[in-house]
Amino acid sequence: MSKNIVIVDDHKIVRDGLKLYLENDQNYEIVGEANDGAGAVEIVNDTVDLVLMDINMEGMDGIETTKELIKKYPSLKIIALTMHNDYQHIKSMMDAGASGYLLKNCDESELKNAVGAVLSDDVYYSKEVAQTVMNNLAKKRPKSRSDELATPLTPREIEVYELILDECSNQEIADKLFISIRTVEVHKRNLLEKTGAKNTTGLVLYAVKNNLFDKL
Repeated sequence: MSKNIVIVDDHKIVRDGLKLYLENDQNYEIVGEANDGAGAVEIVNDTVDLVLMDINMEGMDGIETTKELIKKYPSLKIIALTMHNDYQHIKSMMDAGASGYLLKNCDESELKNAVGAVLSDDVYYSKEVAQTVMNNLAKKRPKSRSDELATPLTPREIEVYELILDECSNQEIADKLFISIRTVEVHKRNLLEKTGAKNTTGLVLYAVKNNLFDKL
C-alpha cells in the first residue's frame, strides 16, 4: 500500500521537482501540496503519512506549522526540506517534532532514503546537517540529564557520551578514561540500546532532540 505524502513549499518549482522525484515510485502518492503553513494545516488529515516541509514561508513558517500538525496528528512524520543548515533552525525543527532534516541540494536518491527511513519510524538527517549539530556540540561541555531516560545512564556511560559529543574516537575515549577500547565499545552499545539510536550520529541527534544534556 502506497504512503500518502503532502509537499509544503512556497516555490512551485520546488514542489514540482519533489513530485517528479516521488511520483515515479509506486510506494508513494502525492495527495496534496501547499505554498504556506496555513494551507498545510488545511489539507493535512489523518490519512497523510508524511509531509515534506519548507521552513521559510510567509505567515506561519515551517517550524510553527510542524508544531501544529504534530499536535493534531502525533503519528504524522515530517521532514524539513530547506536551504538552512544552521544549528538553530535544525534544533527548532527537531524540537517541533520533525523526524528528518534535508537540504534542498539533496538528490533523488537521498530524498528517497530519507522518506523511506522516516516512514520506517527512523530518523534521517543529511551528513551536512549531522556535522553542523556535532560541530555545535563540540564547543560545549554538557551537564547530564540522563535520569530522564527510561533506563538512566551510569556515571561512566555519561562520561563516554560526553566524549562522543566531543567527537572523540574510541581510542581517544579509551585513553581519556583509562579503559580499553573493548570497554568503550560495550559502553557505546549500552548507550545505543538505552537511547534507541542506531549509530554515533543517532546518539548526537538523540541528545539534542530530547534535551538529554543541558545547554544543547
